[in-house]
Amino acid sequence: MPDGHRQSPEARRRRRGTALAVIAAVGLGLAVALSRYAYEGGSNGITVATTRACLMAIGLPLFCWFSGRSLALPWRAWGHCAGLGALTAMMFYGHVGAVEFISVGLAVLLFFTYPPMIAVLNILVVRERVTLPNMIAIGAAFLGLALMLGVSLDMVDLRGVALALGAGMAAAWNAVWLVRRMQHLDAMVVTTHMALVAAAVLLALCLGFGGIAWPRTGPGWGGLIAVVLLQANSVPIYFLALSYIGALKSAMLTNAQPLVSITAAYLLFGETMTPVQLLGGAMVLGGIGIMQYFGQRRT
Repeated sequence: MPDGHRQSPEARRRRRGTALAVIAAVGLGLAVALSRYAYEGGSNGITVATTRACLMAIGLPLFCWFSGRSLALPWRAWGHCAGLGALTAMMFYGHVGAVEFISVGLAVLLFFTYPPMIAVLNILVVRERVTLPNMIAIGAAFLGLALMLGVSLDMVDLRGVALALGAGMAAAWNAVWLVRRMQHLDAMVVTTHMALVAAAVLLALCLGFGGIAWPRTGPGWGGLIAVVLLQANSVPIYFLALSYIGALKSAMLTNAQPLVSITAAYLLFGETMTPVQLLGGAMVLGGIGIMQYFGQRRT
């Protein structure tokens, strides 16, 4: 190959990282849509979330062991992991559990309000300086949220709305907490401890309230297995993408998740959203894009 057409190692890293981030986004987006098969087959959100969390609680320690990582953490750091793990349990349950009660499209777009929530928390908790682009982005995102909910609250199950928004808020608090308190530690080790706590919390909820409901049909089992495998594999792939292209570019590519979920829900289940809901969703994603674009320019 001529020298002029040979890619540099850095270019190959960027291409590899971009491909991995897109694969992770597609996997996570499909998982949310396919969870409907599990619910139609007789399962419920807490069972799906607990199964996923338990698999991660087994797989992540094995990954750390094979990669030579020690799971030891200072007691103070483990205390943070306990709180982060409880938030992770809410995120695991709400992200896919909302689809049990509301449409895939609405559930995923409500969950994706978490980046603007992070911006608000950074302003209120971290006292981050408010820039004009951030103000525009936050305003656009929450106006979009109001549009989505304004035409939906009288037609949807509020349990699904609460689960999706609760998962988004948990994801936002999780991100801010991790950056402020845990950035100096190995991300995979911290994630492993969080997954262990999340699995314990969800398993206790399942057993305590008798919420375990396995699918009763073949497609239901297929949906459950697909959700668990897609999410369990997509999360490590996303972390690998971070090592190649960094957090900001990876985060921008994960914005494809809602589009994947909405497209899959339309193709598989014929789910559609109203024009106003779609406009609201576009405003939320647009606000996220503005924040990420100006964040990239500052770095």
